[in-house]
Amino acid sequence: MQNSSSLPRLDDPNVLAQRLIQKAHNQDGLPEIVMGITWLLISGLIYAQFALPHGSIGFKIAVLTLAIFGPALILGTPAALKWVRRRYFIERVGYVQHKPAGRKQIGFGILGVVLVAGVLFGVVPRLSRPDGWLLAGTGVFGGAIVALGGRLPRFLVNGALMAATGMILACSGVSLDRGFAILYGFEGVVCLVSGGVVCLRFMRQPLETGE
Repeated sequence: MQNSSSLPRLDDPNVLAQRLIQKAHNQDGLPEIVMGITWLLISGLIYAQFALPHGSIGFKIAVLTLAIFGPALILGTPAALKWVRRRYFIERVGYVQHKPAGRKQIGFGILGVVLVAGVLFGVVPRLSRPDGWLLAGTGVFGGAIVALGGRLPRFLVNGALMAATGMILACSGVSLDRGFAILYGFEGVVCLVSGGVVCLRFMRQPLETGE
């Protein structure tokens, strides 16, 4: 008989606390709204790059904005979420101080990104129809990040939609830049609608007043 002490405990306080914090982090829909706005802006900038004449001022502005705006927004999103919640939602969500990610988590995250980037940009270009493989890989990898990051049913559906969209675009034969614009634009709309619905439902909930 297997020793019960070796089995994972369903009432492990660390696991329960992590689930509760993750649920609280996504209960107001703000992370999805920010993610949706980010994807839509990136989609618009990608579209501007192939819609505008190469070498024009608008094309150069779109390229520079995407190169600077993308990393800056990703790095600044956590601070922006904290500010909005403390400024407007403090009575509803309360105050939560999240534990910083450990070195092991950061290391695995960096390793995963490096491996995926190596496959997408090192192996895929050598295959037949590399643009299709790149779109499919981006959709599947991005969908997996969304699903694993949210760990709620709506995030699983969102991630599955992104993966399916990437594969459909890969089979359609669309060009790489147009495919990325469509993929990120569709994902942005899905995130924005999902987050907006959750946020409206959250704001309609009555406040719990103390005695």
